[in-house]
Amino acid sequence: MIVTVACQKGGTSKTSTCAAIAQALTYKGKSTLLIDLDAQGSASLIYGADEGGTGGTYSLIMGTAQAEDLIKETPAGNIIPASPLLDRLDIELNNKPGRDSFLKAGIEPIKERFDCIICDSAPGLGTALVQALTAADIVIIPLLCDPQALQGLHQVTETIEEVKKYCNPGLQIAAVLLTQYDKRATLTRQYEDLIAEQCREMGLYLAETRIRRGIALQEAQASRENLYTYNAKANPAADYMAFCEEIGLLKKPGKGKGRKNG
Repeated sequence: MIVTVACQKGGTSKTSTCAAIAQALTYKGKSTLLIDLDAQGSASLIYGADEGGTGGTYSLIMGTAQAEDLIKETPAGNIIPASPLLDRLDIELNNKPGRDSFLKAGIEPIKERFDCIICDSAPGLGTALVQALTAADIVIIPLLCDPQALQGLHQVTETIEEVKKYCNPGLQIAAVLLTQYDKRATLTRQYEDLIAEQCREMGLYLAETRIRRGIALQEAQASRENLYTYNAKANPAADYMAFCEEIGLLKKPGKGKGRKNG
Protein backbone atom coordinates (compact mmCIF):
# COMPACT_ATOMS: atom_id res chain seq x y z
CA MET A 1 0.00 0.00 0.00
CA ILE A 2 1.31 3.43 -0.96
CA VAL A 3 -0.29 6.35 0.85
CA THR A 4 0.14 10.03 0.03
CA VAL A 5 -0.88 12.68 2.54
CA ALA A 6 -1.70 15.81 0.57
CA CYS A 7 -3.02 19.31 1.10
CA GLN A 8 -1.97 22.29 -0.98
CA LYS A 9 -2.56 24.56 2.01
CA GLY A 10 0.23 24.66 4.60
CA GLY A 11 -0.16 24.29 8.35
CA THR A 12 -2.62 21.38 8.35
CA SER A 13 -0.31 18.92 10.18
CA LYS A 14 0.45 17.12 6.93
CA THR A 15 3.99 16.14 7.91
CA SER A 16 2.98 15.26 11.47
CA THR A 17 0.23 13.07 10.02
CA CYS A 18 2.66 11.28 7.70
CA ALA A 19 5.11 10.62 10.52
CA ALA A 20 2.47 9.56 13.04
CA ILE A 21 0.79 7.14 10.62
CA ALA A 22 4.14 5.61 9.67
CA GLN A 23 5.11 5.29 13.33
CA ALA A 24 1.74 3.83 14.33
CA LEU A 25 2.08 1.11 11.71
CA THR A 26 5.68 0.43 12.73
CA TYR A 27 4.63 0.16 16.38
CA LYS A 28 2.05 -2.44 15.35
CA GLY A 29 4.68 -4.52 13.57
CA LYS A 30 4.12 -3.32 10.02
CA SER A 31 7.19 -2.71 7.85
CA THR A 32 6.84 0.95 6.95
CA LEU A 33 8.78 3.57 5.00
CA LEU A 34 8.31 7.34 4.98
CA ILE A 35 9.36 9.22 1.82
CA ASP A 36 9.99 12.94 2.31
CA LEU A 37 9.21 14.87 -0.88
CA ASP A 38 9.23 18.35 0.66
CA ALA A 39 12.39 20.36 -0.08
CA GLN A 40 12.11 21.91 3.39
CA GLY A 41 12.72 18.45 4.84
CA SER A 42 10.46 18.72 7.88
CA ALA A 43 9.84 14.97 8.05
CA SER A 44 13.55 14.30 7.66
CA LEU A 45 14.25 16.69 10.51
CA ILE A 46 11.83 15.07 12.95
CA TYR A 47 13.25 11.65 12.02
CA GLY A 48 16.77 12.91 12.65
CA ALA A 49 17.80 12.01 9.10
CA ASP A 50 19.45 13.87 6.28
CA GLU A 51 20.30 12.79 2.77
CA GLY A 52 23.98 12.53 3.69
CA GLY A 53 25.23 13.51 0.26
CA THR A 54 23.13 10.90 -1.54
CA GLY A 55 20.61 13.39 -2.91
CA GLY A 56 17.74 11.66 -1.09
CA THR A 57 14.38 11.77 -2.83
CA TYR A 58 15.74 14.09 -5.52
CA SER A 59 18.12 11.35 -6.65
CA LEU A 60 15.33 8.78 -6.39
CA ILE A 61 13.08 10.74 -8.74
CA MET A 62 15.92 11.63 -11.12
CA GLY A 63 16.98 7.99 -11.29
CA THR A 64 20.56 8.63 -10.19
CA ALA A 65 20.30 6.42 -7.09
CA GLN A 66 18.45 3.28 -6.07
CA ALA A 67 15.75 3.46 -3.41
CA GLU A 68 17.40 0.71 -1.38
CA ASP A 69 20.57 2.78 -1.05
CA LEU A 70 18.68 5.89 0.11
CA ILE A 71 16.77 4.40 3.06
CA LYS A 72 17.86 5.66 6.47
CA GLU A 73 17.03 3.60 9.56
CA THR A 74 16.39 5.85 12.56
CA PRO A 75 14.86 5.43 16.04
CA ALA A 76 11.73 7.11 14.66
CA GLY A 77 11.48 4.72 11.72
CA ASN A 78 12.65 4.15 8.13
CA ILE A 79 12.83 7.17 5.85
CA ILE A 80 14.15 8.31 2.49
CA PRO A 81 15.04 11.90 3.39
CA ALA A 82 14.41 15.00 1.33
CA SER A 83 16.95 17.14 -0.45
CA PRO A 84 16.86 20.90 -1.09
CA LEU A 85 17.42 19.95 -4.73
CA LEU A 86 13.76 18.95 -4.93
CA ASP A 87 13.07 22.62 -5.67
CA ARG A 88 14.65 22.03 -9.09
CA LEU A 89 12.18 19.37 -10.18
CA ASP A 90 9.65 21.68 -11.82
CA ILE A 91 12.34 22.98 -14.17
CA GLU A 92 14.46 19.87 -14.67
CA LEU A 93 11.55 17.54 -15.44
CA ASN A 94 9.55 20.03 -17.47
CA ASN A 95 10.07 18.44 -20.89
CA LYS A 96 10.86 14.84 -19.92
CA PRO A 97 8.43 12.20 -21.22
CA GLY A 98 6.68 10.23 -18.48
CA ARG A 99 8.02 12.64 -15.85
CA ASP A 100 5.02 12.24 -13.53
CA SER A 101 5.81 8.54 -12.98
CA PHE A 102 9.48 8.80 -12.03
CA LEU A 103 8.85 8.37 -8.30
CA LYS A 104 6.54 5.43 -8.95
CA ALA A 105 9.25 3.77 -11.02
CA GLY A 106 11.88 4.55 -8.40
CA ILE A 107 10.07 2.83 -5.55
CA GLU A 108 8.88 -0.16 -7.59
CA PRO A 109 11.92 -2.32 -6.63
CA ILE A 110 11.25 -1.90 -2.88
CA LYS A 111 7.47 -1.82 -2.93
CA GLU A 112 7.04 -5.46 -1.88
CA ARG A 113 9.49 -5.06 0.99
CA PHE A 114 7.16 -2.73 2.91
CA ASP A 115 3.60 -3.18 4.10
CA CYS A 116 3.06 0.54 3.71
CA ILE A 117 4.95 3.43 2.10
CA ILE A 118 3.89 6.93 3.19
CA CYS A 119 4.68 9.94 0.97
CA ASP A 120 4.91 13.43 2.45
CA SER A 121 4.59 16.13 -0.19
CA ALA A 122 5.19 19.86 -0.08
CA PRO A 123 2.24 22.27 0.21
CA GLY A 124 1.26 23.93 -3.04
CA LEU A 125 0.98 22.43 -6.50
CA GLY A 126 4.27 21.21 -7.90
CA THR A 127 6.00 18.29 -9.55
CA ALA A 128 6.73 16.55 -6.23
CA LEU A 129 3.02 16.48 -5.32
CA VAL A 130 2.04 15.08 -8.72
CA GLN A 131 4.79 12.45 -8.38
CA ALA A 132 3.45 11.43 -4.97
CA LEU A 133 -0.15 11.20 -6.19
CA THR A 134 0.84 9.25 -9.29
CA ALA A 135 2.65 6.68 -7.15
CA ALA A 136 -0.11 6.35 -4.52
CA ASP A 137 -2.94 3.90 -4.03
CA ILE A 138 -4.81 6.19 -1.64
CA VAL A 139 -4.74 9.81 -0.48
CA ILE A 140 -5.41 11.26 2.97
CA ILE A 141 -6.35 14.95 3.13
CA PRO A 142 -5.63 16.63 6.48
CA LEU A 143 -7.59 19.79 7.28
CA LEU A 144 -7.95 22.25 10.13
CA CYS A 145 -11.36 23.51 11.22
CA ASP A 146 -10.66 27.02 9.99
CA PRO A 147 -11.83 29.51 7.32
CA GLN A 148 -9.35 28.21 4.73
CA ALA A 149 -10.39 24.57 5.03
CA LEU A 150 -12.98 24.48 2.25
CA GLN A 151 -10.72 26.28 -0.21
CA GLY A 152 -7.91 23.87 0.62
CA LEU A 153 -10.23 20.90 0.15
CA HIS A 154 -11.38 22.06 -3.27
CA GLN A 155 -7.83 22.81 -4.42
CA VAL A 156 -6.39 19.44 -3.52
CA THR A 157 -9.36 17.45 -4.82
CA GLU A 158 -9.11 19.25 -8.17
CA THR A 159 -5.45 18.25 -8.37
CA ILE A 160 -6.27 14.67 -7.42
CA GLU A 161 -8.93 14.48 -10.15
CA GLU A 162 -6.41 15.72 -12.72
CA VAL A 163 -3.90 13.10 -11.63
CA LYS A 164 -6.59 10.41 -11.80
CA LYS A 165 -7.50 11.51 -15.31
CA TYR A 166 -4.01 11.62 -16.77
CA CYS A 167 -1.69 9.55 -14.58
CA ASN A 168 -3.32 7.28 -12.01
CA PRO A 169 -6.95 6.26 -12.65
CA GLY A 170 -6.99 3.90 -9.66
CA LEU A 171 -6.18 6.62 -7.11
CA GLN A 172 -8.73 6.90 -4.29
CA ILE A 173 -9.28 9.46 -1.54
CA ALA A 174 -9.39 7.35 1.63
CA ALA A 175 -10.45 10.11 4.01
CA VAL A 176 -10.50 13.74 4.95
CA LEU A 177 -8.94 14.01 8.41
CA LEU A 178 -9.46 16.85 10.89
CA THR A 179 -6.25 17.68 12.78
CA GLN A 180 -5.27 19.94 15.69
CA TYR A 181 -8.82 19.39 16.89
CA ASP A 182 -10.22 21.22 19.91
CA LYS A 183 -13.92 20.49 20.43
CA ARG A 184 -14.19 23.32 22.98
CA ALA A 185 -13.45 26.00 20.40
CA THR A 186 -16.46 27.68 18.78
CA LEU A 187 -14.55 28.01 15.50
CA THR A 188 -13.89 24.27 15.49
CA ARG A 189 -17.57 23.38 15.88
CA GLN A 190 -18.62 25.91 13.25
CA TYR A 191 -16.19 24.77 10.55
CA GLU A 192 -16.46 21.09 11.42
CA ASP A 193 -20.11 21.23 10.36
CA LEU A 194 -19.27 23.08 7.14
CA ILE A 195 -16.54 20.59 6.27
CA ALA A 196 -18.86 17.66 6.98
CA GLU A 197 -21.53 19.15 4.72
CA GLN A 198 -19.01 19.79 1.94
CA CYS A 199 -17.65 16.25 2.17
CA ARG A 200 -21.17 14.86 1.83
CA GLU A 201 -21.78 16.98 -1.25
CA MET A 202 -18.47 15.88 -2.80
CA GLY A 203 -18.90 12.21 -1.92
CA LEU A 204 -15.82 12.22 0.31
CA TYR A 205 -15.39 10.25 3.50
CA LEU A 206 -14.80 12.47 6.54
CA ALA A 207 -13.03 10.35 9.13
CA GLU A 208 -14.88 9.83 12.38
CA THR A 209 -11.57 10.07 14.22
CA ARG A 210 -10.42 13.56 15.12
CA ILE A 211 -6.75 14.24 15.85
CA ARG A 212 -6.62 16.12 19.13
CA ARG A 213 -3.87 18.51 20.08
CA GLY A 214 -1.21 17.15 22.40
CA ILE A 215 2.25 18.22 23.47
CA ALA A 216 3.56 14.65 23.28
CA LEU A 217 3.57 14.89 19.49
CA GLN A 218 5.93 17.88 19.52
CA GLU A 219 8.04 16.37 22.29
CA ALA A 220 8.54 13.10 20.40
CA GLN A 221 9.46 15.01 17.24
CA ALA A 222 11.92 17.22 19.13
CA SER A 223 13.63 14.17 20.62
CA ARG A 224 13.61 12.34 17.24
CA GLU A 225 11.68 9.43 18.72
CA ASN A 226 8.81 7.28 17.54
CA LEU A 227 5.65 8.81 19.00
CA TYR A 228 4.48 5.41 20.23
CA THR A 229 7.61 4.46 22.09
CA TYR A 230 7.65 7.99 23.53
CA ASN A 231 4.04 8.01 24.75
CA ALA A 232 1.56 5.66 23.11
CA LYS A 233 -1.22 6.81 25.45
CA ALA A 234 -1.06 10.49 24.50
CA ASN A 235 -4.15 11.89 22.80
CA PRO A 236 -2.62 12.36 19.32
CA ALA A 237 -0.99 8.91 19.48
CA ALA A 238 -4.30 7.27 20.37
CA ASP A 239 -6.10 9.25 17.68
CA TYR A 240 -3.69 8.44 14.87
CA MET A 241 -3.79 4.76 15.83
CA ALA A 242 -7.60 4.84 15.76
CA PHE A 243 -7.52 6.56 12.37
CA CYS A 244 -5.23 3.86 10.93
CA GLU A 245 -7.74 1.26 12.13
CA GLU A 246 -10.67 3.27 10.79
CA ILE A 247 -9.43 3.44 7.22
CA GLY A 248 -8.11 -0.11 7.14
CA LEU A 249 -4.36 0.42 7.41
CA LEU A 250 -4.66 -1.63 10.59
CA LYS A 251 -7.44 -4.17 10.43
CA LYS A 252 -10.07 -4.08 13.15
CA PRO A 253 -13.50 -5.74 13.03
CA GLY A 254 -16.24 -3.37 11.99
CA LYS A 255 -13.85 -0.76 10.67
CA GLY A 256 -12.64 -0.10 7.15
CA LYS A 257 -12.17 2.43 4.45
CA GLY A 258 -14.57 3.24 1.70
CA ARG A 259 -17.50 4.66 3.64
CA LYS A 260 -19.00 8.00 2.79
CA ASN A 261 -20.81 10.53 4.90
CA GLY A 262 -24.51 10.68 4.34
